[in-house]
Amino acid sequence: MRRDTHGLNRALPRACLRNAAAALLLGSLLLAGCGGPATGSAPSSETVVVTVFAAASLTDVFQEAAGSFSRSSHTGNVEFNFAGSQQLAGQLREGARADVFASADEMQMQAAVDAGRIELESVKTFACNRLMIGYGRGGTGGSDAAPGLESLLKLAQPGHKIVVGAEAVPIGQYTRQFLANAEQDDRFGPEFRAGFEANIVSEEQNVRGILSKLQLGEADAGVVYASDLDGNTKLHRMEIPAHLNISAVYPIALTRDSRHPEQATTFVTFLFSEEGTAVLESHGFSTGCRGEGSRRGTDVAAAEASDHAND
Repeated sequence: MRRDTHGLNRALPRACLRNAAAALLLGSLLLAGCGGPATGSAPSSETVVVTVFAAASLTDVFQEAAGSFSRSSHTGNVEFNFAGSQQLAGQLREGARADVFASADEMQMQAAVDAGRIELESVKTFACNRLMIGYGRGGTGGSDAAPGLESLLKLAQPGHKIVVGAEAVPIGQYTRQFLANAEQDDRFGPEFRAGFEANIVSEEQNVRGILSKLQLGEADAGVVYASDLDGNTKLHRMEIPAHLNISAVYPIALTRDSRHPEQATTFVTFLFSEEGTAVLESHGFSTGCRGEGSRRGTDVAAAEASDHAND
């Protein structure tokens, strides 16, 4: 019987192609099986990001601290949400995700504790601040180096435009405590407080709003933190007498549901380190108040009050 070799020759190339394709497919499957774990199960090399809710007055110092933190061979980067402490506490109360909360006063930290977002036992004071009068373009203040009682008294006279923090804001509460202290001082008295408050033209939701009004020339003077004017060449400043001043306490804590507690703890620990302390103090914050417990509304250098009473 004669075989159709011509047809067979036509079929062979197609068979060879099918066999080669099958071999290639089998080889690729074997290689995939012998390789490392699948992409979905591979260990992640993504950098951890620690989210820090921080008072607006901490903007500059925390940004510098984060840079030092990242350069100091620590794992993880830091991402900030800067706003008024009362706004941040409200966001935490509403369930916003964060790893760390740094407040400009103890009241708003307590609000976060009451909302169940912070463990009270974990709260630590990491820095303190004091009040200072900032002057805008049209304002004329006293000496940068010494309290100017006469200049301070002038702020209660008609014709001055003053900007302060709103009553619910830490800087606003501290300002009102300063005015309450002045009201009890014979050299100032109720008349000074009444005149000062009559000159208030704006109440801001955070200290950055006060600084903005001063820099834009929309106000003559404003009550801010000493750290806000440290290194600020655009604004003049005047010290508030120590016996009238307020110690602004800055507490910090991890949230109870932090997604990265190990890295968050490392950042908080860095703030207490020698390097972190140096950054804080270089921006006008003080760190001598650490470990002294609750100091809400404490007068700065209260022991000096009797000395000033005889000035």
